[in-house]
Amino acid sequence: MQIELKNIKGEVVKKVSASDYIWKQEMNEDLVHQVVVAQRNNMRQGTSSTLRRRDANYSTAKLRAQKGGGRARVGSRSSHVLGNSVAHGPQPRSFSQKVHKKMKKAAIRMVLSEKLKDGEITLLEKFEIKDVKTKNIISIVDSFGFKGRSLVVLDKSEIEINLLNSVRNIKNVSTIAADLINTYDLMVAKNLLITQQALKSIESIWDISVSKDKVAK
Repeated sequence: MQIELKNIKGEVVKKVSASDYIWKQEMNEDLVHQVVVAQRNNMRQGTSSTLRRRDANYSTAKLRAQKGGGRARVGSRSSHVLGNSVAHGPQPRSFSQKVHKKMKKAAIRMVLSEKLKDGEITLLEKFEIKDVKTKNIISIVDSFGFKGRSLVVLDKSEIEINLLNSVRNIKNVSTIAADLINTYDLMVAKNLLITQQALKSIESIWDISVSKDKVAK
């Protein structure tokens, strides 16, 4: 298939060929949902902790007589009714969830294909800026007419510390290396700006035909 290649001003330069195996996948919402849920669960720390009744360091003696006082019954000071402890509160636990590698790769291909079909992917010739400043990057993003959250996908060789520092100051724009893209980040971003070099990296990693050629060599 062919994808339009644009320059930094948003003008179409030419069309480049792209892998059908990555950019023409049928969407499977159940699979993508499963991968995203697992990814979100793996991001959870699971460190929430509350004081249980057995953890409350108080005397277990009954505070007052059961009857005769005209007041409500009450047990020991460590009772959760009196505060300082929770009956069934959260405790530290692991939320980690394993997902098969083939499922992860398939989900990435599906999301990329769906976004390309919806016109949410822009292929950029080069992300070159003479002076790496926040205002220059904002002007580039504005030239494409992006609305909402945007994700700039770059090849590892294109990433510079000044670029990362400049993008960090922009609210709805973030960057990621082509070999680190994941289903959740792709789903959250409304717009994907992918450089031509990053496109080659994506296809070298997730295109099964290219991967087999590498193994054969």
